[in-house]
Amino acid sequence: MKGLMVLHNNFEDCEAIVTRAVLIKSNIKVKTATPNPNLNVTSSTKLKIKTDILTTELNLNNDKYDFLILPGGPYVQELFLEENKSYLKNLFNIIKYFSQNKKVIGAICAAPSFLGKIGLLKNKKFTCYPGYEKYIDGIYCPLSKAITSDNLITSRSPDTVFQFAEHLIKKLII
Repeated sequence: MKGLMVLHNNFEDCEAIVTRAVLIKSNIKVKTATPNPNLNVTSSTKLKIKTDILTTELNLNNDKYDFLILPGGPYVQELFLEENKSYLKNLFNIIKYFSQNKKVIGAICAAPSFLGKIGLLKNKKFTCYPGYEKYIDGIYCPLSKAITSDNLITSRSPDTVFQFAEHLIKKLII
């Protein structure tokens, strides 16, 4: 079992690091990737991390990933405001690949808005960081900490990271 976590500068460190740690302790491998020009990313609290691979170097057909994780953080809003079209196009292509191949996709905090932007949450229950639901056409469940809807897992915030990881583990290995 192997997954991919995409990290962009200004990601929410708790959502990425805790989720990855819980999955690894459950014997689930998680590879990190970034759209940055080099492997280094900086979290929203200025924690510096070296990722495993650049998103431009991914070969999704050959690498056989079982799932995708999208942590949230301030970068989500920044990308939508900047309309960073090349990064968003690359990210949306990655998300679409996982969706079309019926792979599990987990998005926490503001990141479910990426799924909403390409229509994956239409008519599905989801949760996200309060305020981001306005970008998503779906069935918003504001009191839920984490929701599994088919192969999509959404979670609300850094406070719900353990519930998010639990939903991922249940979907992947149970």
